[in-house]
Amino acid sequence: MPFPDIEPAREDALVLKYLYGGVVHYRPGDRLVPRTLKDYELVLMIEGTATYRHDDEEHQAPPGSVILARPGFRESYRWDRRLATRHAYIHFDIATIPSDWPDPGKWPVCHANPPEVVAPMLRHLLENIATQGESDWPTLSAGVEESRFLRCLMTVLLKPSHESGISIGARLPDSVHTSLNLMRETLDIKPSRALQLGELAARSGVTEKHLCRLFRKSLGHSPMETFRLLKLQLALALLGRSGLAVKEIADRCGFENPLYFTRCFTRVYGKSPTLVRRSLLRSEPPPPNPLPPEIAPRIYW
Repeated sequence: MPFPDIEPAREDALVLKYLYGGVVHYRPGDRLVPRTLKDYELVLMIEGTATYRHDDEEHQAPPGSVILARPGFRESYRWDRRLATRHAYIHFDIATIPSDWPDPGKWPVCHANPPEVVAPMLRHLLENIATQGESDWPTLSAGVEESRFLRCLMTVLLKPSHESGISIGARLPDSVHTSLNLMRETLDIKPSRALQLGELAARSGVTEKHLCRLFRKSLGHSPMETFRLLKLQLALALLGRSGLAVKEIADRCGFENPLYFTRCFTRVYGKSPTLVRRSLLRSEPPPPNPLPPEIAPRIYW
């Protein structure tokens, strides 16, 4: 049901002029022609990858990433050339900005790996917007509770990266961090693609030998073994959080052969995917992961 209007309780509260949003689909290769943004827009990529450009900056936005655009941006989008694209968005304008927020000119534009709480928070906000009905779209005003909820969401996005909960990411060498981002991006976009050590090293700006040393020192595994473990880490999450069949999970995680996937999974976690799923359904804890949970691949809705 819609948020009720109540009196504001704090002097530094976020006060919105209006708020509206939805979910949109684009065909492969579609474009959003350049426009000048008149208000704030928050975009969550759900499926497909977008190339987002504003003024002289360009960002790649894979599934799970968030774009935070501001008034005055001269922006354009180029949607995934191969896949249909789906994203959630909200537009809003601000009457009063909280005193503890940074200046909007310093807000980050693209979050490649935002905290997991962002997607369900945005979905909840959109569900409440949808209950207002077509006659109220776009929303001409926003209630206090809507403003409070958006404040919580924005506070998560505006936190400095060292406070975001991805603590290990800040401690990893830049070359390892860059390689992990490419691995996660591959799992997002085309998990069956054969990622090569040479590609990781070239993207990271180091030799293959040096990259292997950095990975073993930081994570205890070689780059290619880390990539395989990331696939299995994603598979473990999908076993507990999706209704996909084991064969479908194998495909989603980049294993063309389900039998090979089962052997790899069993060797790492000590039980087959089917047995692990049964234990998860009994609310038993999952088996331990050989990689830190902070670098897990994104699971997007």
